[in-house]
Amino acid sequence: MNNDLDLKKNSLSLYFVIAFALPIVTTIIVVLVAGAPSGLVVTEMSMAALVVVMGMVHAPTIAAIAVVFRSQRLAGVKNLFRQLKYWKFAPQWYLKAILVFPVTILVVLSVLSLFSSNFSPVLSLSVMAFAAVFGTLWEEIGWTGLATPLMLKRMSPLKVGLSLGFLHAMWHLAASIYGAGAFHGDLFIVNFVATSVGIIGLRIVTIWIYVRTSSLVLGWLTHLGFTGGQLSLVSFALTSGETIVWNAAFSAVVTGIAVFVVVRNKDLMGR
Repeated sequence: MNNDLDLKKNSLSLYFVIAFALPIVTTIIVVLVAGAPSGLVVTEMSMAALVVVMGMVHAPTIAAIAVVFRSQRLAGVKNLFRQLKYWKFAPQWYLKAILVFPVTILVVLSVLSLFSSNFSPVLSLSVMAFAAVFGTLWEEIGWTGLATPLMLKRMSPLKVGLSLGFLHAMWHLAASIYGAGAFHGDLFIVNFVATSVGIIGLRIVTIWIYVRTSSLVLGWLTHLGFTGGQLSLVSFALTSGETIVWNAAFSAVVTGIAVFVVVRNKDLMGR
C-alpha cells in the first residue's frame, strides 16, 4: 500500500506540479494548433478535444508514477497499482460508493423537473459516459492512490478533503475553459465556482470512504458515480443558464451530504 512507501522529500509537491502542468500545457498546445471550440465540447467531441481530455484525465496517474518511480523505481510503481487488487469489502461500502451520487443526481433532477421538463432525467449511454469509467480510474490512481494517503499523514481527513477538493477543482480549470468557456461566456466563472463546490464535496465523501476502507477501488467507484452519473443522467441539451442551475443545485446537495458525513463521523475532524 502507498502508506508504506518511503518517498523522497517534496514528493507531494512534485505530484501536484506534474498533475497540474500536464493538462495546462496540453490545452495550450491544442489551442495554438487547432484553436478553441465554439460550443460545449461534450456535445461536439473532436480529435483536438479528445487530446485535451486525455491529457487531463491521465495527468494524476502520470504524476503518481513519476513521483513513486523517483523514490522506489519499478517496485514502487507496482506497489501503487497493487492497490487495485484490494476490492473485498463489506457490501455496504460498495453500495455507498456506487449509489450515493447517482441517487443524488436523480433526486435533484426530479425536483428541478417540477419547474422545467428540460431537467427531466435521461439515460444516455454516450461515449463520454462510457469514457468516465476509465477517466475516473486514471484520476483516482493519483488523487486517492497517492495524494490522499500522503496528505492524511499530515492533516485530518476533513482538512484533506477541503484542501485536496479545492486543488482537484482548480485542476479542472484549463480544460473547463477549453471545454465550456465559449458555451458559458461571461457566466463561465459562475458555473466553474458552482461545479467546484460540488467537487470539494465529492472529495470529502471519497476520503471518508477511504479512511474507513483504505480502498482505491471504492474511491474510483465514488468518483465514477459522480462524473459518470452526470454524463449518463443529465441532458446535454440544457442551456448555459440551465446548466448553471443544475450545477448549483447539485453542488448544494452534495455539500449537504458532505456536512452530514462529517457531523456523523466526528473523527474526520481529527487533529
